Amino acid sequence: MGTKDAKRTGEKRRGRTGKRAANPRFVALMGSQGLALLGLEVLQFALPLHLLNLTGSGALFGGVVAVGFAPYTLLAPVGGIIADRTRKRGVMVAVNAVLAACMLMFWLVAETPAVIGATIAVLMVAFAAQALLQPCVQSAIPYLVATDELERAIALMNQVGMLTGIGGPVLGGMVFGFFGVEPIAVVSAGLFALGAVVAWALVRVPYTPPARTAGALVTARADMAEALGFLRGRPVLWRTIMAATLLNLFGSSFFNVCSPYIVTETLGLSNQLLGALQAALAIGGLAGGGLIAAFPGRLSIRVVPALLVGIAGTLAAASAAVALPVAPLLAFAALVTIFAATMALCTAMSIVATTYLQVESPETLVGKVMALTYMLANCATPAGQLAYGIALDAVPAWAIGAVAAAMIVLVAAWLRRGSQA
Repeated sequence: MGTKDAKRTGEKRRGRTGKRAANPRFVALMGSQGLALLGLEVLQFALPLHLLNLTGSGALFGGVVAVGFAPYTLLAPVGGIIADRTRKRGVMVAVNAVLAACMLMFWLVAETPAVIGATIAVLMVAFAAQALLQPCVQSAIPYLVATDELERAIALMNQVGMLTGIGGPVLGGMVFGFFGVEPIAVVSAGLFALGAVVAWALVRVPYTPPARTAGALVTARADMAEALGFLRGRPVLWRTIMAATLLNLFGSSFFNVCSPYIVTETLGLSNQLLGALQAALAIGGLAGGGLIAAFPGRLSIRVVPALLVGIAGTLAAASAAVALPVAPLLAFAALVTIFAATMALCTAMSIVATTYLQVESPETLVGKVMALTYMLANCATPAGQLAYGIALDAVPAWAIGAVAAAMIVLVAAWLRRGSQA
């Protein structure tokens, strides 16, 4: 699709909606998604912790969380196809209703020997639900706001995810700590049920049933082939997706695995300070998304390589803070500032890239393109986590950070060269 086609797509969307981000339909979409994400954050925080308390097995604790990536990865393309071929409101209602039912069934067995198997099953369903919801919600946004408001809308939806990522563990920790796991099931079920009601009553996304002349499997295969063919014909789009994947591989995995190690092992500080470092990441993400929402359209896809270089620079600065012979608390204070800046840059890049992918993709392919993006990015995360975990036993954490920074610079150069071709 050339520039002229992209403009026609944008005009078509603007003509269909012509609405700013603060319109009732988009607010309803944010509300339903926020309730679903909050419920998912609560259960994904509390249930593995409950499993750990029951069994005392760190391997089982980590294994259950890691295995959750399997249904997410496998179902992400399916979620994209469903998002483009069915009513998005129906998907949101159905997924929330299934999650609510699962949590009520978990509540029934929470105090029985079946709780371990039920915990694993619920976590698997939760990851699968995310794989279906994310492409559906993302592909709905262009239908609800004008094209020139799309970046602001994506930034606002990103803020919802950031806030639930902060509030979910807090709410889950308080309920679980004071009342145990049974109320967690009730709270989560209530959030999912309310999310389903909001979606059913208030979310309205224009829908035109696409033609289907073959069976479901043949249609699904043809849909994914069409999406891949479209991306192959648009190298900049494909490079953007791969850059996001490589950033997850080298950057996000560093924060997930190396940050706890740096704080507790390298610097010898407490778990409470590790929590403060995670809060800095969340605050940085909110700041990055807030700036994009306040000043939409200021950053184009051409700035993504520069943002990647900035991320590499903050990783190098973090490595230097750990490597230099300074007091642990001073190094930690530097890391808090650096990590917040890093997350602000990562969030800005994510919003700019997501907006570009949605605007440049035909309406019939938005869900599948976003699903492929999520699938590739989330495949990279566990691979990077595994590699960094092994590396920490062999080399200092600061050296790993330096290598990660160098690799991200190479990704930025590759992306910049491709955008100029």
